Amino acid sequence: MKPRSIRCMKFFLTLFNIFCILFGLILMAICMINMREKKTRPDQQSVLSRGALSFLLTLGFGLVVTAILGCIGALREHVKILYIHACFFVFLVSVELIVGVGSAVLSAWVGGSSELRVQFYKNSTVDDDVSKQQVFWDDLQSEYQCCGVDGPQDYSVINRDIPPSCCARAHPLREGGARRHLHTTCLNERTYYSKGCEEALRQKKAFKGKIFVTIGVFFALLEIFCLLLAFWMARTIRAERRKLQQNLQAHFET
Repeated sequence: MKPRSIRCMKFFLTLFNIFCILFGLILMAICMINMREKKTRPDQQSVLSRGALSFLLTLGFGLVVTAILGCIGALREHVKILYIHACFFVFLVSVELIVGVGSAVLSAWVGGSSELRVQFYKNSTVDDDVSKQQVFWDDLQSEYQCCGVDGPQDYSVINRDIPPSCCARAHPLREGGARRHLHTTCLNERTYYSKGCEEALRQKKAFKGKIFVTIGVFFALLEIFCLLLAFWMARTIRAERRKLQQNLQAHFET
């Protein structure tokens, strides 16, 4: 009869590794979907975003492989596989920690509004790309319910009227008299969006960052727990096998 401690460790290590497999598969699926969407919009895809998605995809694959090794090692009570599984988790946690700290430093060092301002003033100065940039800003302002970079006053700086995309009721309508009427009413009554797109994007980025950090910390702790449990289980199995060998040897000697 196997000790209860080994049976408990086998159960929990297998269960937690199954969670890691599911998380890794979900992470890979999300990255692949984002990569496919960004291929359709190459003008909005930066080198940094491609690198982040590639890293997360590789991380998800490594997490799945490591968790599968953990399940095999736990179910078969294979000491060497458990040690390999734990070492892989040590490597993954180290990489996640380094990348997390590096991303935080890079995010604090590099400002996020310069590119948006370039896009905004390019919208007003480059005649060849006016329609293309206007579509970009119409989509941005409508989606995030914002107007301009810092606010609707930015349009007065570039000597342009506030566009219909800054008005909640006018933008969804097609070009026509109804849209022009609602747009004029919006400008006269000043019911257009008062928040700038820079602030809206910063808030969304902060919200996504909190979710990402919370999930990352949770699974990092889960990985640390798995690697500690794998080391403990491997040492316990080895100690039990040595004890069994000693008992058998003592039995045969007597």
